[in-house]
Amino acid sequence: MEPSNSLERFTDIIKSPTDHRHYAMVRLPNGLRCALVHDPDAQQSTAAVAVAAGHFQDPNDTQGLAHFLEHMLFLGTHKYPEATAYQDFIHQHGGHHNAWTGTEYSSYYCSVDATSFAAALDRFSRFFYEPTFNPEWIAKEVNAIESEFQMKRKDELRRLYQVHKATANPAHPFSKFSVGNFATLTENGDTTGLDHRMREFFATWYRANRMTLVLAGPQSLDELEQLAHQHFSAIVGNGPSASPEQAALYLPEQRAVQLNVRPLKDARRLILAFALPSIDDDYPYKTTSFIAHLLGYEGPGSLYAELHHANLINSLAAGGGISGSNFKDFNLNMQLTAEGLAKTDQIIMAVLGAVERIKNEGLEDWRYRERQVAIANAFRFQEPARTADLAPQLAINMHHYEPHDLIFGDYRMDQLNTTKARELLNLMHVDNLRATLIHREVEVDQHEPIYGTDYQLRPFTEEQKDKWRNAQTKSIQLPAPNPYLHPLSSPLPLEEPISRQPQCYQLAEGLTLWHLQDPDFRAPKAHIYCQFTLPNVTASARHYASARLWCELMIDRLNEDCYDAEIAGLHFNIYPQHYGITLHISGYSQGIVELSKDLLQRMRSTSFSDSRFADIKQKLCVNWQSALANKPLNLLFARLNVLLQPHMYALSDLAEALDTITRASFDAWHEQLFAAVELKLFAHGDLTPNVLKPLTDCASQSFSMQADLQANMPATRDLEQLKHAGKLDARGQLETHHSDHAAMLVIQGPDTSVLQQTNMLLLNQFIQPHLFNELRTRQQLGYLVGSTYMPIEQRPHLLMYVQSSNQQAEHLCDALDEFRQHFLSQFDDRIHDELEQVKGYLIRKLREPDTNLRLRSQRLWSTISPADVSFDRLEQMALELESNTTLFFIKQLAEILATTGHHGYITATPKEL
Repeated sequence: MEPSNSLERFTDIIKSPTDHRHYAMVRLPNGLRCALVHDPDAQQSTAAVAVAAGHFQDPNDTQGLAHFLEHMLFLGTHKYPEATAYQDFIHQHGGHHNAWTGTEYSSYYCSVDATSFAAALDRFSRFFYEPTFNPEWIAKEVNAIESEFQMKRKDELRRLYQVHKATANPAHPFSKFSVGNFATLTENGDTTGLDHRMREFFATWYRANRMTLVLAGPQSLDELEQLAHQHFSAIVGNGPSASPEQAALYLPEQRAVQLNVRPLKDARRLILAFALPSIDDDYPYKTTSFIAHLLGYEGPGSLYAELHHANLINSLAAGGGISGSNFKDFNLNMQLTAEGLAKTDQIIMAVLGAVERIKNEGLEDWRYRERQVAIANAFRFQEPARTADLAPQLAINMHHYEPHDLIFGDYRMDQLNTTKARELLNLMHVDNLRATLIHREVEVDQHEPIYGTDYQLRPFTEEQKDKWRNAQTKSIQLPAPNPYLHPLSSPLPLEEPISRQPQCYQLAEGLTLWHLQDPDFRAPKAHIYCQFTLPNVTASARHYASARLWCELMIDRLNEDCYDAEIAGLHFNIYPQHYGITLHISGYSQGIVELSKDLLQRMRSTSFSDSRFADIKQKLCVNWQSALANKPLNLLFARLNVLLQPHMYALSDLAEALDTITRASFDAWHEQLFAAVELKLFAHGDLTPNVLKPLTDCASQSFSMQADLQANMPATRDLEQLKHAGKLDARGQLETHHSDHAAMLVIQGPDTSVLQQTNMLLLNQFIQPHLFNELRTRQQLGYLVGSTYMPIEQRPHLLMYVQSSNQQAEHLCDALDEFRQHFLSQFDDRIHDELEQVKGYLIRKLREPDTNLRLRSQRLWSTISPADVSFDRLEQMALELESNTTLFFIKQLAEILATTGHHGYITATPKEL
């Protein structure tokens, strides 16, 4: 939506009481709408542009052009013609950047140190009025698009999405191939006409009146507005106004159909999609969200509970689906059991019956008011997002919301719009339904050529339609009033003495409590972590597989009983890790201790049915066995964790072990699960020791604990020893079911000292853009190129990686080593100034305050969960950077790159099938 043409600043923007930022909106003379965000605590500044042009605007004969244009905009402007000039500047000034192309919108954003914001905007803004579209980069970026396409050839979501497009109205732009590839962007390899088509697309759609801009940072609103005028007024305006699509998304023969899709991996999924009109104008009421709440409810008696108890489905999610200016798919996405796969007609009948039940009985004001309370609580006590993450979201919001709803639009729920609800529910019938069944053995008769997916589209039979038109249900219940849901009160008063670091209390032998009542994020929220050190989880792959199965069974068993708490804002997760099992509870502090106590007791007493055991075991086994088809880089990261961390096991080993586990052997293992326990609790947020006492009492009464179980477990493995023992060659060279090759160079620090951590962190930050520019931009080795810093139990590691669709893993290893050696040869005074800038950025980054309670909890827990606890390590690293000269670090980093003893390669190659 567009505000008036006034150039006056608009400041009447609704924000959360916890939001300390200041907001304003202006419109530049060229028609560009701009939101200004003054964040006095931000150390970086962010710019985001959202353009009302995406792949829907692609010419039919050049599909993927919008995506290709996105790539080309980064590769030089008239003032800064070097292809890497923008990326180099952003990185050298502590920033990051990215972009994406969607259906009707494209997004660009960058963040840099606040002192460099004007210079960054001088580079960023020129994308939108003076790109060079340098011809020498056109062919290279076509190859980059092709590499991205090839990388995703086996991505199940992409494959399904393309079949969805192939079975939609060919006159609707949704049917276009959005990513593009070599075939769609060239004429038999000839890129001659691509330059002209790209420039024409840019001149037509990249106009100021079709764009929104967000500038955010510590600068005042006046300064931000001045920057907007200075750098973005040159963008040409007077482009075509944005208007909804006119063609229907589906033809009549594409509704009331079953779409069978064969995936690459084992899967059993049913997606029921009701074709609805656009819901953009309904944002003040959130009617589809309200309907999704009623249909997707998972408490006792619900649609989910009935289908789950009948062992037909494992999960149900309601309300998702594609949406746009003239369409909305309302999806119910269900993971089926083996029995459910054979009874999809029965499931569809139950869903349509539930829709009728809601239409007749569910549209009651008290139900809507419950959702209002839940959303109002979420808005009032929302955890502030990082300004860098907020800006791109606001740029998109400006295209959809009234100015005063720039932020609040995502939360706004005025009242139950009964007329709209009935209109939408009346469209949720069999003649408006598409049922997508995903399984490797479904009947197919067509082949989607782009991703190579086999599928079949066939109409429902008249018998099916007649049966489903009369769908009724008496067994499924609508949600009862939620006992957990009520308006929240203010947080508890801070107890003296006020602390900024968690305090440790040894409550009993083997029972430790770490506690921090947070003095900064004053909201009624909390996090509780319960880490069980359990030798019966980590002893072998069979033990670990049993633990993973137990965690999945526990979550499956508890979800229904705890769903009302989930809706009210209390969440839990149970997962195994290399010490044992962790239980994490988060959400509003009111009720969190009671829920945690209940979950601890259930961990000792819960039993599982034979049918759920069999089905979840089978689901896990399929997931693990099919993991070799995942993205090779993901597999390499997972395998590296297995190699470097004791008591971690490869998915292939877990799948093999799980196959041998029977119900009897699982029960025998389960009886001994808590035979040896050490328990570490961390409570953080709006909680006091007195409030926590029922939980700690419950823990001590429920478990018989022992001391020092965690301290006696080994921490990390030495990379050099793995190389000498041959384990790196034996376990680090993966054969995958993916067509891409991948290689990773692992550099391990010699010890866990603060200096070595600082060295590796600095080297990673320094090396990232050079690695990307050389292997991705110049050599075009692959679409995924990068580096990352990864500490394991404080042992620092630097990982450099490439994934390629056109080069062998051996060649990728050679390229990484050549880069390492060439980069090492540059380590002299020439790099001094750049490294000095990187040092300064890292010092600021290490001292950057936590953005919200969740991120602080995660950071503190990552410090507390290992055996060695040190809360000031980040400050120690900052002090190392401050107290040593840049020349000192040049020598340190050169030694790391030159000493190959702690270097190793792991690779992924396609398996011969």
